[in-house]
Amino acid sequence: MIRLFTFLFLTFFTLQAFASVNTAIVVNGSFPGAQGKEIRLMKYGDQITYREIEIGSTIIDESGRFQFAFESIDPIYVFFRIDHARMGLFAQPDSNYLLEFEPVDFTTLDDKNNPYLNPLYFSFRILRPQNDINKYISELEDVLYDFLSDNFSLIYKSRNPAIFKPIKDKTDSLFAHVENDFFRNYYRYLYAYYMQVSNLMSFNDMVSEYLLNQEILYHNSQYMNLFNTVFDTYIFAGSRSITLSDLRHTVNNLNSYHALMDSLGKDTILRNEVLRELVMLKGLQDMYDNPDYRKANVEDILTYVKENSKFPHHRYIAGNILHSKKYFAPGYPAPSFEVVDRSGDTLRVPDDFKGKYLYLGFWASWCETCLLDFVAMNALQDHYGENLSILGISTDRHFPEYTSVMEKQDPHWKTAHFKGNYRLLDTYMVKSLPTYILISPEGKILSYPALGPSEDFATNFDRLLYLEQRRRSQEP
Repeated sequence: MIRLFTFLFLTFFTLQAFASVNTAIVVNGSFPGAQGKEIRLMKYGDQITYREIEIGSTIIDESGRFQFAFESIDPIYVFFRIDHARMGLFAQPDSNYLLEFEPVDFTTLDDKNNPYLNPLYFSFRILRPQNDINKYISELEDVLYDFLSDNFSLIYKSRNPAIFKPIKDKTDSLFAHVENDFFRNYYRYLYAYYMQVSNLMSFNDMVSEYLLNQEILYHNSQYMNLFNTVFDTYIFAGSRSITLSDLRHTVNNLNSYHALMDSLGKDTILRNEVLRELVMLKGLQDMYDNPDYRKANVEDILTYVKENSKFPHHRYIAGNILHSKKYFAPGYPAPSFEVVDRSGDTLRVPDDFKGKYLYLGFWASWCETCLLDFVAMNALQDHYGENLSILGISTDRHFPEYTSVMEKQDPHWKTAHFKGNYRLLDTYMVKSLPTYILISPEGKILSYPALGPSEDFATNFDRLLYLEQRRRSQEP
């Protein structure tokens, strides 16, 4: 009874403490020319997996304005998604932002420069608040960029940390008046990051000064940049106390979170439990797709962390790792969506194609590889039509560009236009063109990314049909 009372007492005062902190963030924006466009506000779930989480979405109104309101206990990096573009800012709790985008005429935009290689960026200014951390971060990075550009060769050749002293003295003076904790940490770890990538500090000195016995700043991008750089392959190749045989034994044979933590704890750098567990999570993320480690066991350990870790951030990161590894893996249900064919008819995917394998391809008229694949796709459709449906989805910005190609090509398979649904491209993880996905007759992912039609798709599909036929023949 006493324990229950103590728990309720502490919980009440914890909630009261959070209630006294204003966590509200409001973002108002003006974007001339973007009227009627969907704009999404995103964040990274964590800075180990960089899983993108949607905070909210809205349609920019007829006057070009939009608004988002959300909450965060810590300063957080958020970014906008509109069409292929992304651009962001650091948002602080208890802040009301006013942004002004440069006018854009979306009717004249042309994706023929390949937006995946040269992403669009729509410039904006922060009108309010004026003395915001974004202003200081931008000024700091501009000064450092100029310095690094002018001194790159000298830094590389000399490996002398004293080279940074003049610019450090200059920025110390320029930003001495900025007392914001987030900026001070960003500033400190930005310099540490450049010292690390320039090999101007020994590994032990870097870890001792910046990471050991320091608070882990999960939301500070420069702290996490340094952490990820320092511990990128540390447990596999950097530590003298951790052996690959130990790692394989604890994961493959013992399948034990505690045994893995004990194994990592042999390294004095990882004596701190919270740092050690975060390094372990980074390692497990790499182990998941490494054939030297049993995937099911890696998943078991991640699940244990997700459900039992003493550190809430680590439970969340473990969940994000599991999500990112399982998303679009074989057996994952293909997300439903609708597209419009050149006749204006709506196609529902994957529902309209169930009963056959569906070979889904994303393409564009400016993509020469995509157009060259059309001949091979015709051959696939003609040969496997009894078992295979092919759907090619044009991602051309303008519908007439799609219909013009179709009139010239006259494909033997179904085609459609994505109708400006950029969310669909994110959902299906289209990061380059062409992108192909094979979906089962039951509407589940079989292969992402699938082989292209001009690759060895036919041989692999023959094997798939053979195995399916054999399975059916063995059914009672």
